[in-house]
Amino acid sequence: MAAGTEQVLTGQSALITGASRGIGRAVALRLAREGAQVALFARTVSDLEQVAQEVEAAGGRALVVPGDGRKEEDVVRAIQETIDKLGSLDILVINAGVGKYGPLESFSASDYDWIMETNMRSTFLFARHAVPYLKERRRGHLVVVASVAGKKGLPHEAVYCASKHAQVGFAQALDYELRPVGVKVTTIAPGGVNTHFALGTGRTPGDPKLAEMMDAEDVAEAVAFAVTQPEKARIIEVVMRPMSEPL
Repeated sequence: MAAGTEQVLTGQSALITGASRGIGRAVALRLAREGAQVALFARTVSDLEQVAQEVEAAGGRALVVPGDGRKEEDVVRAIQETIDKLGSLDILVINAGVGKYGPLESFSASDYDWIMETNMRSTFLFARHAVPYLKERRRGHLVVVASVAGKKGLPHEAVYCASKHAQVGFAQALDYELRPVGVKVTTIAPGGVNTHFALGTGRTPGDPKLAEMMDAEDVAEAVAFAVTQPEKARIIEVVMRPMSEPL
């Protein structure tokens, strides 16, 4: 942050899921640049610690809260630790997600459970246990990182699309519930992003198409834009596509 530049999120705390890599890491670094304290949630402790070091090297404060977003006890603990150790929970960025591409007959029931539980169950659990706190304070921001796959059906993505449509509908319903009590809800729906996502389950490392996709930092900018709006304004949805992708 350049000298003299206002840090809009100073004094606020953000909990980011899937924060160990990709979009989650980029969001953590971007919000820290705006002055937010960041709690980092994912399963791989070593990766979280690396992101925390990056945040702190840039002058921010980071808290590592490892866990599995599919497990209710881990979610409850992460939210409580964020509040206890950082002093509040002002922004919740629900970002953790997985995907697999292929014709429907190539999917097993285990594949379905893995995708739906990681993408949607974790979204439900984090919202379910953060919302009472946000409602009590009558302020805060819940951001769901979904996908353009939550806006339309796409070939070879039936199960992934189902999980992302569920997230989008869930967030839209929460906007109706939470707006009257001062809590904002935003859905970020990016197209292709060049990260580790779906490598080995539909994407191939080194595929030249990856380089044409957006970067994780592009999505992080959209999240920062949403959560730094003036008090009276809310961004309900941001849909993003790389220039290489048609509508």
